Amino acid sequence: MLALLQETEDYVPVQELMNAFHISKRTVYYDMSKINDWLRDNRLPPVEYVRGTGFLLPEKSRKQLPGKAKEIQPNHYYLSRNERKAWLGLHLISRAKPMFLHDMEQLLQVSRGTAHSELKALREELAGFGLHVKFQRKQGYTVQGNEKDQRTALSHFLSELLSHISWKDFVSQVQGLVNANLYKSHIPSFREEQLSAVYDIIASGERTIGMELTDETIVELAVRLIFYTNRIIQGKTVSMDRDEREALQATPQFKAALDISQKLGELFEIQLPEDEACYITVHLLAAKVNKMEDESDDLETMRLRKATGRMIDTFERLGCVYFQQREALEKQLFLHVKSAYYRIKYGLAKENPLTDTMKDKYREIFELTKKSVHPLQELLHKPIDEHEIAYLSMHFGGWLRREQTEPAPRKSAAIVCVNGVSASRILKIQLEQLFPAVDIEAILSLRDYEAFDKPVDFIFSTVPLTGANAPVFIVNAILSDTEKAHLLNQVHPYLDGGNAMPGPSAQTIVDIVKKHATIGDENDLHEDIQRYLTAARTQTPEDRKPALQDLLPLSRIAAVDKAEDWRSAIRLAAEPLLNEGCIIRPYVQAMIGKIEERGPYIVVAPGVAIAHARPEDGVVRVSMALLCIRRGVAFGSDPKHRVCLLFVLASSDGETHLKALSQLTAMLREDKNRDRLANAADESEIFRMIRQYSTTS
Repeated sequence: MLALLQETEDYVPVQELMNAFHISKRTVYYDMSKINDWLRDNRLPPVEYVRGTGFLLPEKSRKQLPGKAKEIQPNHYYLSRNERKAWLGLHLISRAKPMFLHDMEQLLQVSRGTAHSELKALREELAGFGLHVKFQRKQGYTVQGNEKDQRTALSHFLSELLSHISWKDFVSQVQGLVNANLYKSHIPSFREEQLSAVYDIIASGERTIGMELTDETIVELAVRLIFYTNRIIQGKTVSMDRDEREALQATPQFKAALDISQKLGELFEIQLPEDEACYITVHLLAAKVNKMEDESDDLETMRLRKATGRMIDTFERLGCVYFQQREALEKQLFLHVKSAYYRIKYGLAKENPLTDTMKDKYREIFELTKKSVHPLQELLHKPIDEHEIAYLSMHFGGWLRREQTEPAPRKSAAIVCVNGVSASRILKIQLEQLFPAVDIEAILSLRDYEAFDKPVDFIFSTVPLTGANAPVFIVNAILSDTEKAHLLNQVHPYLDGGNAMPGPSAQTIVDIVKKHATIGDENDLHEDIQRYLTAARTQTPEDRKPALQDLLPLSRIAAVDKAEDWRSAIRLAAEPLLNEGCIIRPYVQAMIGKIEERGPYIVVAPGVAIAHARPEDGVVRVSMALLCIRRGVAFGSDPKHRVCLLFVLASSDGETHLKALSQLTAMLREDKNRDRLANAADESEIFRMIRQYSTTS
């Protein structure tokens, strides 16, 4: 929590801390009290709190914390419960020497009772990996089970520790834990220069096959390989069955894995078995990638390509959208689908720190993606968890809001993001919304940035940069409302023609206070007020997504006894939108043309169809209409394609209509609702039902 406060010079709302660490408001205040005790013990200013705004780490504390972290003592390092479990799991799996309960007390700096409680919780979690904790009087506690399962658990615990730590700070934080005796010298190779060497080895392996992993993935893989190599040194190796080995050897990633395993062997002065090269291949296949020049054409890859296409088809059908650059989307999404497939297949799935944000701020996209992943689930024969769905929804979300025309360029910027393509696309969307007069010229990984020489007016980066030739603004991959407000204030002076938002100045408030009270330090008061105003005065632009009743008012609802055929039905259903100027005539023919081309794909539920076309086919503004056909009309030869409720959707982009569509889906999900709509006495009764399922929040 202290690390999060250190990353920003602005107030952090209580809700943001609750979301980031999955804790209650009460726990936030309790933990903040502990943090302030520690700061005071170290003669640093405590965290400030302003009701309704949040917490702020004073500048003096922010500057001195890195130095204090190096001097940290065991009794001053407060591990969270998840951290205790993760470190205990890593220790038990990796340790070459016996481990007893008193070792756990020392490791975690807790009482005997708490250590026993943590061990019990760890037993339950390890059981989920097919492992069990065994105790012997002379050997202490050990983890028993298949080597692959042990490494899967080890990777899981590493991900839990790495998910809340900036990868650039990972080594220094681990060294701090080593200094605090939290992780002892049985892994002597875990030094900064060793991690750097393994990083270079992985980067070299990438180049052999034209593969580019995300920056954070390389570092996390380097950490894993150091732990795995330590187990190989202890004589604990993985074994692959024949079919699995042959399948992995046929992939381009195996060539890179051979190169990596050979150089790892040279670095650690050991010989890595070929099965270990296959195991590294699994990790390369499961890794998040920015690009891949060469792909195999084996049966599994072909199935994944087909599943990717089917996922996009489903998303387009359920979301009533058409991706204009379908081929490019398929190519990019396939890279992620393939890595997700291997992560899930081999138990290497990791927590997505942006899952809650995606479910909250991009709920409609998340839910559409969740309904679209069935082709991948069929290949895996298992469900896909919310973290992987969130990664996929970030891909879809990044492609939804593509402008139909390019704005006149005013300023240019580049994005540097170490979190991969998915996070980069979401960040680009947010920045384009905040700064419509700014052209994003490039999206770069950290390594791309080092070679980037195109002039830009400023840079948005998720990590600090050195040697930049333009102003650098540090941002998170997904911005909170407070962060957006702060960023607007930061960038505003660099935009031509911008006018500051009106509001009270800090000096005006100080002058008023001076009339009624004695001020101890006027400069400090001025700075505090200025900081508060920066966080509070800017209204964050929000995308208002209209509710169902907004898009489908009473005037756009009609009921008829029958229709001559499905083409006539579409023309009749679209009439209200034509009359109100929401669409132009070519849009009607485009809807008909889509059905002639693709068949009755618009039938989304029994008796229900949603006709739509592309925005550029003739949409003036987002809108919807409904035609109730009491006797129904056939959209195909199959009885299931007979439609009584025909909706026409006109969307001006790929996303504005999603909230209303989500509400419509909820209403049509129940058979009784579809029957009530089809058999309604008049249009007013239909609209009353629509209002019941519409919310404006």
